[in-house]
Amino acid sequence: MYRNQSIALLVLACIVPGKDVAAAEWALKGSLGQQLHYDDNISLSTIRKESVAGYLLAPSLQASRKTGALDVALEGRGDIRRYDDSRWDCNSYNLGSNNDYRAKRSVFSLSGGYAVSCSYSQQITDTGLLVPASQAENYRLAPSWTWQWTPRDQMTLGTSYSKTSYSNSLNGSASNIGTGFSGNDTYTVNLGGNHEWNRRLSLNEKLFFSNVQYTEPNASTQNLFGFQLGANYKINHDWAISAGGGPLWVDTQLSSDSTSGQSSSLSLGSVANINLSYSTQLTQFSTGFSNAVNPSAIGQTLETSSTFANYSYHLTKHLLLDLTSNYSRSKSIGGQSFNNSTNQFNRNYFTVAPGIAWELAKNWKLKGSYVYRWQDYQQDKNLQNFNLNAGTSDSNAVMFSLGYSWDGIRASR
Repeated sequence: MYRNQSIALLVLACIVPGKDVAAAEWALKGSLGQQLHYDDNISLSTIRKESVAGYLLAPSLQASRKTGALDVALEGRGDIRRYDDSRWDCNSYNLGSNNDYRAKRSVFSLSGGYAVSCSYSQQITDTGLLVPASQAENYRLAPSWTWQWTPRDQMTLGTSYSKTSYSNSLNGSASNIGTGFSGNDTYTVNLGGNHEWNRRLSLNEKLFFSNVQYTEPNASTQNLFGFQLGANYKINHDWAISAGGGPLWVDTQLSSDSTSGQSSSLSLGSVANINLSYSTQLTQFSTGFSNAVNPSAIGQTLETSSTFANYSYHLTKHLLLDLTSNYSRSKSIGGQSFNNSTNQFNRNYFTVAPGIAWELAKNWKLKGSYVYRWQDYQQDKNLQNFNLNAGTSDSNAVMFSLGYSWDGIRASR
């Protein structure tokens, strides 16, 4: 409780304005989205498909205040889902704050927030193990400092803290899929630089260190450290490319118990990203590859390689066609946990989603879309606690959405 109060007080301290150095501008805006949803296998089960039909309500509200030296932004979002099978009902909320303070050649930033989520899209992104009524609670705080060293050179020092915990209102449902969700405390420090070589090319580099402390049932500690180099290049008026990457070392220490004692290991991974984009008045296109290392709900750090492609085209002034697709492969990195059911996690996941959106009127948008998901979750069948989700599964979903965006109000003094 003390830690939660401290985080809240720190965020509030950073958003309380001091003496204005220029006229202040206030803004308030919001949106409201509604969706009818049908999915023929929401859990991506390999044994018995669970089809559901439901309704989604997604309100949001953003408030901001800008002066010559201080920018403050607050945002609240909700994601409320109701299905014909009440086990899959879901309430998610997110409160966030982003603040910047400028002083000569420096910018001091502080972002933070609190979120409660049972979003199944988040579970898909994390591990692909979907559990009804599983709730994640997250606190995050990220201060940073950016210094404009020269007109073309910039340095950034960033730190962050994140605490994630899980709870489940259905007794034993987590263990029924062969795993118990594990929260984590993550501390990160990074030092980066950016050099603008010319109007088209900029170069960047970064050193980083992360400490991840997992909680029960898979208590372990991992230290991740490495560096990466990258570049952004504007090819011409329509095309741009960015790329970066570097090595990553993972030092893992497993918690001791009465039978296994304590063990540690050092492994090598990598981080990488490549993004190619094309943009005109009618067409937007981007494709790329990324390799990232992040903590997960199963108490292991996962290395995920992803390839994506996004395309959108204005058929008419008010009619937009879009297509998104992604293929990812995840595996555990940095040793093994004592929980055999999550040993050597290995997962392939593919999704493709075509859709068409129609701007009915100013601020109103109607959209229909289809989503296909495919998953191959692999596990050693010789393990004692074999995961029932192991194998190949897929699902088909159809969605109709109606959204309203409120332009809000603006005031200055």
